[in-house]
Amino acid sequence: MDYHAIHGHDISSFDLPSTHRLPTVSAAEALEELDGDDKLQYIPTRLAAFDEALGAAPGIDSGNVGADLPRLGIPRGGGGGIQMGQVTEIWGPPGVGKTSFGLQLAASCLQGDGGVVWVDGFHRLPVERLRSFVGSAHEEALNQRLVHYACPSLAHFIALLCRPVSACIPAGTNLIVVDSLSALVNHAFPKTVDPRTDAKGKGGNKGPSKSATRLQVLQYIVGALQKLAATRNVAIVILTQCATKMQADRGATLIPAINASIWEQGISTRLVLFHDWVDDGEDCRTRHLRFVGIQKLHGKTSTEVLGDVCAFDIRPSGLVSVEYDNTQTSAALLSTPAPKRKLADTNFEIADSEDEDYGWQIDDEDLPPNPSQWQGSEDLLLHPHQSDDDAQDENDVGDSDAAVVGERHERGESGDES
Repeated sequence: MDYHAIHGHDISSFDLPSTHRLPTVSAAEALEELDGDDKLQYIPTRLAAFDEALGAAPGIDSGNVGADLPRLGIPRGGGGGIQMGQVTEIWGPPGVGKTSFGLQLAASCLQGDGGVVWVDGFHRLPVERLRSFVGSAHEEALNQRLVHYACPSLAHFIALLCRPVSACIPAGTNLIVVDSLSALVNHAFPKTVDPRTDAKGKGGNKGPSKSATRLQVLQYIVGALQKLAATRNVAIVILTQCATKMQADRGATLIPAINASIWEQGISTRLVLFHDWVDDGEDCRTRHLRFVGIQKLHGKTSTEVLGDVCAFDIRPSGLVSVEYDNTQTSAALLSTPAPKRKLADTNFEIADSEDEDYGWQIDDEDLPPNPSQWQGSEDLLLHPHQSDDDAQDENDVGDSDAAVVGERHERGESGDES
């Protein structure tokens, strides 16, 4: 008798036989699928040169992809972008354009008759910006093939994507974008400041430490996302924030907010977005640009600090490439940081406190004279007002005193006598 006939079908998504392992595909079927349907291999970023770099086959040096493509028989401009069936991470500082990059990928997928699942981790989906990226011609696709979820905690995210039901990810979905997953992870498992407070067995707690639990959860999440991307043939793009780390040779350096080795092993492609300033040769002015670079491609980490780098700008209609002089030396792309300068080499002039008194040593003769009544000086401005009754009483007292003095004078008595 069938197992499901006795126990019934699982409705709580605790057991999914379709995701217990990666699908087995023969080499002939995989080659036929690659040759037969090229448009479903990648999701373009609309940056032509960068799409070529991302579409390079595994084994091509991402630092010199422009020269390797013709040699391997891959034509220039032949397409490319975010690889489907893999997990891609895009990280960078705030305001650099991570959300816009995700919106551009979603717009490209919707314009190509694909479905998109957008998961909010910290920021809400800017629907109007996505509508502007997609365009009025594909507005119907935005309303029909876009599924939006909001995960207020890491537990909601794990329940949504790590053990998904068939209704969570509709058929025909090609892209899953997770915005600010690092915010959910850091909120659920904050990094402890003092490692001694996180030691195993501290305070009678014999369970695993918080850092060990964090690594276990990250390993489970990235493994589940890998299986989901491979079994559903979807591109999973994770937008993460950055953190600051002090290094002995480089000083303060920006790193991804999720920087565990277990997490990096599960990420197939990693892109970094950053700001930089280049000199404009025509106007002799400094121009601010946004850049996107490849740090890891198809599971292979770049030998340099960054592989291919592309400058882009954010327009109301989407991302556009920006031409610039790539022969200029960029401080952000240097593999060897410049040494720290000495104070004498900076030409900074520090005022000597012994030569300048800053007005503190002023003689008392230069100060204005004190008023006649230093304390209670408000009496100089406000005079007490006496009523008519008080004035009459003072006159009466004055008259009585004068009468007593006149009487004593007539008797010949002295004012000193008792």
